[in-house]
Order: sequence, then structure tokens, then C-alpha cells
Amino acid sequence: MKNRTKWLCMLFLMGIFSVFAQQKNVTGAITDFEGLPLPGVNILVKGTITGTQSDFDGNYAIQASTGDVLVFSYLGQKTVEITVGASDTINVQMEQDTQALEEVVVVGYGNQEERKIIQNVGIVKEEAIENLQVVSADQLLQGQSAGTQIVNASGVLGSAAVIRVRGVNSINSGSQPLIVIDGVPITDTAGNTLNRGGNTGINPLSYVNPNDIASLTVLKDAGATSIYGSRGANGVILITTKKGRKNSRTSVTLDVNTAYSESTDVPDILTADEFRQFKSEVATLQNGTPTSPEDLGLGALGSGGTDWLGGVQRTGISQNYNLGIRGGSEKTSFFFGLDFQDTEGFIVGNDQQRAGARINIDTEVTEWLKAGMNLGVTNNRLNRVGVENNINAPFTTAFLQSPVVRAFDDEGNFAQSGSFIPNIFARVALNTDELKTFRVIGNAFTEVTPIKGLTWRSEFGIDKLSLEEFIRNAEFNSPGGFAQQIFVNEDRWLTNQTLNYTDTFAEDHSLTVLLGLNYEETLRTRSNVSSTGFLTDDLRNLGSGSTPTVLNGDRFPSRLFGLFSRVTYDYKGKYIAEGSIRRDGSSRFGANNRFGYFWSAAAGWTLSEEDFIRDLNFFDFLSLRASIGTVGNDRLGTFPSLGLFNAGPIADYNGESGVIPNQPENPDLKWEESETLDIGLKSTFLNGRVTFNASYFQKTTSDLLLNQVLPPQTGFTSISRNIGEMENTGWEFELNTVNVRKENFTWRTNFNLTSIKNKVLRLNEDAATDTQGRRIIDGPIQRAIEGESLNNFFLIRYVGVNPQTGDAEWLDVDGNITNNPSSNDRVVTGSPLPDFSGGITNIINYKNFDFSFLMNYSYGNEVVIDGLRFADGNDAIGGIVNIRRQNLNYWRQPGDNAFLPSPTSSTFNLFNQRSSQQQLDASYLRLKNVTLGYSLPQQALDKLGGLFQSIRLYATATNLFTIKADEMDGIDPEVTDDIDPLFQGESFFTAPQAKSYSFGARIQF
Repeated sequence: MKNRTKWLCMLFLMGIFSVFAQQKNVTGAITDFEGLPLPGVNILVKGTITGTQSDFDGNYAIQASTGDVLVFSYLGQKTVEITVGASDTINVQMEQDTQALEEVVVVGYGNQEERKIIQNVGIVKEEAIENLQVVSADQLLQGQSAGTQIVNASGVLGSAAVIRVRGVNSINSGSQPLIVIDGVPITDTAGNTLNRGGNTGINPLSYVNPNDIASLTVLKDAGATSIYGSRGANGVILITTKKGRKNSRTSVTLDVNTAYSESTDVPDILTADEFRQFKSEVATLQNGTPTSPEDLGLGALGSGGTDWLGGVQRTGISQNYNLGIRGGSEKTSFFFGLDFQDTEGFIVGNDQQRAGARINIDTEVTEWLKAGMNLGVTNNRLNRVGVENNINAPFTTAFLQSPVVRAFDDEGNFAQSGSFIPNIFARVALNTDELKTFRVIGNAFTEVTPIKGLTWRSEFGIDKLSLEEFIRNAEFNSPGGFAQQIFVNEDRWLTNQTLNYTDTFAEDHSLTVLLGLNYEETLRTRSNVSSTGFLTDDLRNLGSGSTPTVLNGDRFPSRLFGLFSRVTYDYKGKYIAEGSIRRDGSSRFGANNRFGYFWSAAAGWTLSEEDFIRDLNFFDFLSLRASIGTVGNDRLGTFPSLGLFNAGPIADYNGESGVIPNQPENPDLKWEESETLDIGLKSTFLNGRVTFNASYFQKTTSDLLLNQVLPPQTGFTSISRNIGEMENTGWEFELNTVNVRKENFTWRTNFNLTSIKNKVLRLNEDAATDTQGRRIIDGPIQRAIEGESLNNFFLIRYVGVNPQTGDAEWLDVDGNITNNPSSNDRVVTGSPLPDFSGGITNIINYKNFDFSFLMNYSYGNEVVIDGLRFADGNDAIGGIVNIRRQNLNYWRQPGDNAFLPSPTSSTFNLFNQRSSQQQLDASYLRLKNVTLGYSLPQQALDKLGGLFQSIRLYATATNLFTIKADEMDGIDPEVTDDIDPLFQGESFFTAPQAKSYSFGARIQF
């Protein structure tokens, strides 16, 4: 017995030694179907957890034994399995798997093969965004998708961007697109927080970590958006976060970077002594006698002052940490992410801390059951400052404040400014303005496949937002002190139930049918409390104030119920037809129009499958497509159709509580509806080196929500009704080229251009009319005109300073020179809408280096910088505000080409009036992002002990330079202070974009 045991132990040990003796270091190179190195390929010893990835040059090394099977897998390539033999070298050339590559494209309520998409969608894939370092997700889209224009409204952290998909599609109901994250439409209510000047609200995309995003898909035509029914008129942006990878080793990626930010450009304003000298010279000329700065109460030259604009700026330093864990087995894949962002803005008092976590997991429970979850949690703290046209806005106040006003007294304490323009240094330092948010966005799903071709997907999602805003003003800034606290909870839960059936019959015919149900409930509650009368600034809590000033609360519920279907027919991949229909019911609509129907029809013809195109031997792929359909816009508010009343102190009567009518009932109110015709061409040629896409669209929006004047006897001034019509037509072009494709050098370029024309077809019958009898919607700067664009700058035309007389000159309504214009001389002077806009991306790889730069541009649009009415001229507000340096160039003698008229001219004090003098050419070309990276070669990684799969060092700059008109010197052309379509392209000392430089490392274990 002992001998048998001894022999068994010896055989076992010999078996172990034999296994170790057979293990060896297998190396090789992996290339794609063209023979180019393929980095990031997953290599796994089949049946084990042993694995690795190929490096930047496609090389790999792995420990394996003779007889082991190595599995090589990569997205878009066919999986390769090779048995280890006697050789220590295994080189692999992978074959492109077109079907696997195409399946990653996400569309409404499902996926589609990219080659067979016959709707107009813009696709931004992971490789286009993985190296971009941005603060919020909307910046990933800038310049990357034709027909999608994104304007970062200001450089203030947290401000929402203005996003337009195929132009302005509404007048009063908003033109922001619907944003869907992993199947969950998120809420983006702008009115959740207090207004800080400018009407942009908090950026809804600041709640998703850009590093967690795998792709973005922009749905543009009705064929793509009608499946979202009453919410798709402004386009839909689908954001898909990163998922795991099946049959791959678990990889851990750590990305750490430090960023430095500063202002891109600010106006050059006068120093204290320049201001004194200017005022003294002007007064001397006007009075006819020498007038010193002391005579004007400005102090003597050299007596000091304050650089207010320099004082509200700083170099912002930010830290960003991202951890991603990604992998999967044969049946389960997972992605886990953690991020922390500590961002310091270049504006004093403006900083943000964001911490987030994400887990995405899906598993094949059985052959017929799949389950998964996508969940993101974000905690955000934002120290807010005013955006513009607000006494708490650092840039506005710094521009306006006189440079001779002292910020500190002789003892170093804050000094009062002596005017309505406050000491902004004191406000930033002593006041508290903090916004805290906690948000959960996610869903859980199951997919059941009871029979082949039929899948039932059951999905439950949530979007939960908790918001707390706290303001505490010190005694110095608000006598008695002031505190305000706002609590907002906005909860949305939803369920999507879909049945998807796919069948191929008679070999060449394929049919896909989608049936779905969508139900959503949203409840927003808001409470607002404020008080004043604090004994000391040390008492921070709102309850310490002696006098409550505001106490109110609101509740805004809404519901949506939708039934939808989509049918797709495919013959040989050559002829494709698709139709969709959706029936939406919404609590936002009137009782008589609670439900609506939205539909689309699309067809595509793959010409490259036809023999007469194949015979040309030129096109790799060529298709034509067309679609038509309807879609809605439900951004009408929560209770737009109901008769509402006001209660509280405003309605008290004789000491008793009461209510008073506030809004008339309108049971006929319904969604704004858009009908879109879209025709497009997609092509690839020169062996995949060139891709060219072109589209034409015509989009007519009817039932626009407009205010109709009511008779005085009704007790109301107006009522909202569906009575307008507007049209957008345009062209979109996309050109993608592989300029160089060699073993150690590749260069790719992506270019897109969009041109859109807008026209208001009809306004309400009782609207105001102009002198030509056209109906209009008039504002102080812009006028919407029936038969013309929605956005027209309507101003007095400024000519300039007459070199001979020194008088400022304008044009009257008839085009004649005048020195004393009136509001009746206003005419159309331009538009904030560009003639065309787009972006250019270049990606270059050379050996271990990668270099990319993204440029966005806009041409033909103008902006009105309304703040120039105060920053130009002499006496905008009693002579107490600072001015730009070009005002020193005032007319002195005949022949002068001056900026400012003669101080003795009767037009000198008229110069400040609103006119085209403040209207500037906002065309620009901006280097939005430039990145240089270096990946350590495999030899260097091996010297580090084999711990690291890859190490990439990078440097990124954003908004590095901007090419723009000379008159825009000191002014950011990419600016607007309002997401409201009627105020596009207007600004009042809005803070410019940030220029930033970041340095970091991405390490993969």
C-alpha cells in the first residue's frame, strides 16, 4: 500500500513538472486584413483566465503550453482560434467581420446594422472620443456630427450648452433635443435653480462622466425620431455608456490628469489713470476750460485704483481621476467605473467637485434569457457665480465697475463701491452660493427569447435628481444679511416593453417587426425659503434670520403613455423599406387633444449591390435613401392647458386666504408637430479610403405654440394656442478620408458641413404687424417676421464717425444719413443663424505617437454684444462705468478716422444707444481640441515587470486659438446667453470660453 502511494505521488509530481516544462512564452504580431498593426486585441488561453492584449504595434506575449488554444478577439474582426504547437511564434492576420462591426450602432429602441440604416443619423464612435478630455459630454459632440450645432453658452462651470439639431424648430417651446442615456430619457428642466443671468440653466449632461461614454448617436430625420413621438421634433441624442467585452481578460484602466485653465479672450479696458485722463480730456473739451480728474472726483493721476477684470480671473487648476474595469466571460460582460473631478474655473468663486460611479453588466442566464443593468450615480457640488447681466456675475461687474473705485480701504478691508455696481471681490469672498445635486440614472432589463427570432425586452428605468441650493449673503453685501434655500426633487421612472421579431424567408427576404409600450411618470417638487435680519454673519443657517421673506412650494407631475411599432423589410440587403408609427398620450396636452399619432416611412436602395455599379469597379458601397414622417414637441410646460390660480399673500382678501385666476383654460392645446422630408446619399470608395455622405431635408413645423391676445373683459391678457408655422431647409455633407495608411503611419480626416435656412411661414392673426403689413414678434434686439427668418437682428444701422465733422452717423429707415435716429428707424440688420457650420477632425498615428486635433467653425452669423452699450462711449450710466480701450480714439480734428465721435458733438452721448454698432461678425474657426499622446513600447513595459498592459502619456489643449474678425478682439464669438430660440446670439458681458491645458497618463493593467 505504501509503495502504491509513493508511486502515485511521484506520478502526480512528474505531471506537474511536465506541465510547467511545456509552458513557454508565445509571442507574435497581429495585423488587420490589410496587414496593418492591430493594437488592443484580446488574447486569451481558452478555458482559463490567462490573457493579455496586443500593444500599439500589434505585438503580444503570453505564457501558454503546447496544445493550448489561443483565442484572438477584437471588435469588428472575426474571432480567431489557434492551437499552440512547437513554434514559439504565432502571427495572426485577422479578418474583418462586417456584421459584428455594424451591430454596435444604436437607434431608437434597438440596434441596426450601419450599412442598412436608411434613416439620417449621426454616429460618433468610441475611437473618435476616447482621447478627448472634456468637462461635460456635450463637448464630445462639438464639430463631430453634421446638422448638430453646439454653442457653449459661457465659460461659467455648469452652464448648459445651446444644442440645435437641424436648426431652430420652435418659438416658445424650446429647441433643445431629447437626450437618452442607455435608454432612459433624462429630464433637463431649466427652471430647477435660481437664475444667475442668462437663461441657460444647469447643464443636464454634467451628470454623466465623459470617460464612461462609448458612443453618441444623433437621430435627425423623422424616420429616426418618430419612434419617440411627441418628444422628437428637436432631434434625439442617444448616449451609450461603455459595456464589458465577452471572452476577454479583465482590464483595469486608470486615467489621471491635471488641467490648467484661463480665459480665451477678454476686452482690453482702461486702467485707472487712463480712465481719469480720458474723462478729464472729454470734460475739458466739453466745458471749454481745463478740467482735472480731481475736479471730476476721480482722484489725481497716480492715486491708484483697481484692476477689477484682472481680479476676477485666475488660473484654474483641476484634477481628474477615472478608473474603469472592463471584462467578461463566455456568458457575462461587465464595466465598472469610478470618477472624481475637482475643477477650478478661471473665474474666481466658480469651482465644481463631481464624484460618480457606474456599473453596467449583462449576462446570458440561459439560452433563452438575458439580463442586465446600466446604472450611473453622480454627486455634484458647484460653487456658482452669475453668468451675465447680474450683480453677482464677476465678468459683468468687473467690466462695468469704474477702475478708480477702490476694492479695499487703507486697512485692507473691503470697501463699498458707492454705486449700484457692487464690490464684486467682496461678494465672491463673503457670500455663499452653493448648489448640491445627487442624481441616479439607470435601468434594468431582461430579454426573453422563447422562440428563434422573437425577443421580449422588459426594461425599467429611473432618473432621480435631488437638488439643494443655498445662498447666504453677508452683512457687507446685503444689509441685515440674507439667506435662501431651495430644494428640488425631480423623479422620473419609466418602463419600456418591446417585442422584436426577425425572420428570413425565401433566402433573400428579411422582415423585422418591433412592437412596444412606453410609460413614464415624472414628479418635480420645489420648495423655496428665504429670510433676512441676521444678528451676525457667523449665523449661517436660514432659520437664524429674524424676518422670513419667501416661503413657497410647487408640485409639477406629468405622465406619458406611448404605443409604437416599426417594421423593416430587407431584400438581399439591396432594397430596404421601413415604416413606424407611435400613439402618444400626455398629461401636458389639452383634454381634447390628449392623444396624437406620429409616423414615418423610409426606403433605401443599395446601388453598390447592382451589377451596373459593380461593373464601374469604383464604389465599395453606394446607397440612396429617403424618408418622410411626423414628430412632435411637448416642451409646453407642465400645466399649459389647465386653468390655473394663484394663492398665498397675493390673493389674500380682507385678511382671509383666497385665490385669483392666473391662466385661462385651453382644452384644445396640443403638441407642436414637425413633418420632415429627408433625401440622402451614402458612399465609400477607393478601397475604403474615402466616405462621402450628403443629405437634403425640408422640415415644416406646424401648430407652433404662440400667445394670442384676449379681450380685456376676459380678465386675461393672452392665452397660449397652436397657431404658427415655420420651416427649416438645409444640406448636410460629411467627408471621411484615410489620407495615409502605412505600417507605421496613418492619417485620417473627418470633415462635416451644414447649411440651414429658416423661415417663419405663419404667425397668429392678432400678432403685431410691421409697416409692410407682415405679422411680427418684436423684441428689443430681434424681430421674428412672417415670411423671413425667426431670428433677425432689428436695429438702427450705425454708419460710423464722419471724418470731417466728428459726428456719429446712422441711417434712418429710408437709408438716409441722420444724426438723431429713433426706434422707428430700426430695420433688419443681420442674423445670429450661420450660413454654414461644422467641424474638422484629424487623427494621426506614427509608431507609438498619436496626434489629433478637432476644429469647429461657423460662418455668416452675427452676435449682438449688448454690453457694449455700456463699455463704449462716455456716459452710459452717469459716467461711472469703465470702457474699452478703442474709445480713446475719439475724433479730434478733420480727417480723423475715429471710433468715438467728438466730445463736443451732439451725437457724443447718443453713441451708447442700441444699434448695429454692437452687432459684430461672429464667424470663426476654432481649434477646439488638440491632443498629443505617446504609448510606451512593449519592450519598456516588459522592463516594468509585466504589470502593465499599456501606458499612454498625453497632453491636451482646448480652445487653443480662434480665427475671427478683428472687431471681435476681446470677445468670444462662440457665445449666447439664452437657450430661448428668440434670443439666440445675444450676450451681455457673458464670460468667454476657457482655454485649458491638461497633462495626464492612461495606465492599463
